[in-house]
Amino acid sequence: MTRLRATTHLADGANQLFDSWIDTLSSAGLAIDGATGDDTSLDADVVFACGLLTALRHQQGHRLRVIGAPIFDGETAPVYRSVIIASPNVDVDDLADASNLRLAINEYDSWSGWHGLKEHLRATEVPSTAIGAHVLTGGHVDSITAVLEGRADVASIDHSVWNARCEADPTLQDVRILARTRDWPAPPISIRSTLPDQTQQELVQTLVALDSVRPAHLSDYAFMLTEVEEYPTWP
Repeated sequence: MTRLRATTHLADGANQLFDSWIDTLSSAGLAIDGATGDDTSLDADVVFACGLLTALRHQQGHRLRVIGAPIFDGETAPVYRSVIIASPNVDVDDLADASNLRLAINEYDSWSGWHGLKEHLRATEVPSTAIGAHVLTGGHVDSITAVLEGRADVASIDHSVWNARCEADPTLQDVRILARTRDWPAPPISIRSTLPDQTQQELVQTLVALDSVRPAHLSDYAFMLTEVEEYPTWP
């Protein structure tokens, strides 16, 4: 039997779910290995990744079929949001009153760390002058560290990562939160659409039957592509 390969492209806040799905698929008789993936490629049989990254790669020809999305701890639907945190050294309580803040960004293909933040700033009519320099960190946890160490003033953090970090380090609960964004569809679970039909059916039936997963479709994430196309650099 050919072994399947599953990859997760998300931060630690979501990977406990991913690991549990791999265990469930293995228990259901599917030969599958799970690993952390490289965001430059989504070439795997099962992929758990940012909605924007998934939509972009599908647009570029990757044969991904979105089948579901997770329900994170504390949620009743497959949604998530970003928590906008501020350095203790920044004397700002409202982003609308800010000017030239240094923004820590995990990566520019990130919805929760970058494009979703832009959507939030426009929706709340925050002037583009609120954000100045960008500090590219490579990950949400690194963005939190950059804010805590004063190398950045603010950061937009996936709430599942933020909650996991606060649970691991209760002192983070004292960090100032400037805002929370609206809810977005949770990062999708995709399967390779060129897999044999029976294998696809087994993956879908096993994963979507879980309490932690709800059905989802690629079209649920189409609005993210629109944001990228219409507002590529703002602010």
